[in-house]
Amino acid sequence: MSRSCLATCIVLALVGYSGCGPAKPAAPPVARVKGSVNIDGKPVPTGEIHFGMPGTAATILEIKNGTFAGETPVGNNQVEVFIYVEGPPVEKYGGTRQKQNTTLPKYWGPNTTLSAEVSAGGPNEFKFDLTSK
Repeated sequence: MSRSCLATCIVLALVGYSGCGPAKPAAPPVARVKGSVNIDGKPVPTGEIHFGMPGTAATILEIKNGTFAGETPVGNNQVEVFIYVEGPPVEKYGGTRQKQNTTLPKYWGPNTTLSAEVSAGGPNEFKFDLTSK
């Protein structure tokens, strides 16, 4: 077999092999959502709301003046709420203030009690009423 024929066979084998890997899973469909987050009956001034499903990265939406809006995966989402306040100065970080989450653990992390069923057809408007105690 000549060198050029061998080289051609190797190139063809590599081109054929490159398309044979496992396919990436398709991203889940998304839908528009909007809503409000209150704590003790008052709008959350600023924070984040996370919508997530097993096997997908959470979608993070900003809460501003008690409202949020954006796109999240269609299906039953686990919801987490983070309400931030400015903490005390931290010497380790040059005296800058770091944000601290003040939300009770039952509203974030693996033990969250919040969820939302997001449908492809909408209207997907959610209201979350949290308590600080």
